[in-house]
Amino acid sequence: VMMQAFSLAPSLSQPPETVLPGLPSRLVALLTQAAGADRLALVGGAVRDLLRHQLHNDPWTGSPDLDLVVEGCESVAEPSAGGAAAAATGVLPAAHRLARCLRQRLDPDAVTFYQEHPAYGTVELEVCLPGGALLLDIATARLETYPDPARNPCVRFAQLEDDLARRDFTINAMALVLCGAGAERCAPGVPAGFLDPYGGRDDLSRRRLRFLHPLRDRKSTRLNSS
Repeated sequence: VMMQAFSLAPSLSQPPETVLPGLPSRLVALLTQAAGADRLALVGGAVRDLLRHQLHNDPWTGSPDLDLVVEGCESVAEPSAGGAAAAATGVLPAAHRLARCLRQRLDPDAVTFYQEHPAYGTVELEVCLPGGALLLDIATARLETYPDPARNPCVRFAQLEDDLARRDFTINAMALVLCGAGAERCAPGVPAGFLDPYGGRDDLSRRRLRFLHPLRDRKSTRLNSS
């Protein structure tokens, strides 16, 4: 187990005052409306920093940087070489549906950058609102398999829990469900919709950095450093 010290808030036992500090409530409403029947969650560093009572900012621009995962009931595609799950079946990834719908609901000049990545069902966009710019990375929930370690993974669209299971550290495998199954889940000391299948909150409070997949990730670390 690797250890790393974090600058924690005084206590993780008290929930943040707002669900998404610094994020306009109008944008949250638009995101959930755009998701429709799909399950949508905030994931990764934004959730980790939320528990630390901090806003997750992009290190280069200083703008809030949010990772979202959307799980669509229609986003079902079999694995294909090079990760191009959507292209192989013609299925429009849930993230693309959500981002396009969100773009239509925003003012014409609000989206200053927009790029879809069909191979992995992801979208990057920058949204300018009265309070400033926001960076959104929207991904379709997916599973990845590596038939050959030297090649890109094969991708299959899946559920939110599957997407969390492929992450590096337990503290990055937490989610805050904004709409869909689990959004109303309540537990003491955390916001509604908090999902933590691997004990990331406990690791965060203990200032512990723990691999989700120790053998796989340590091999990857060695390869990247060689």
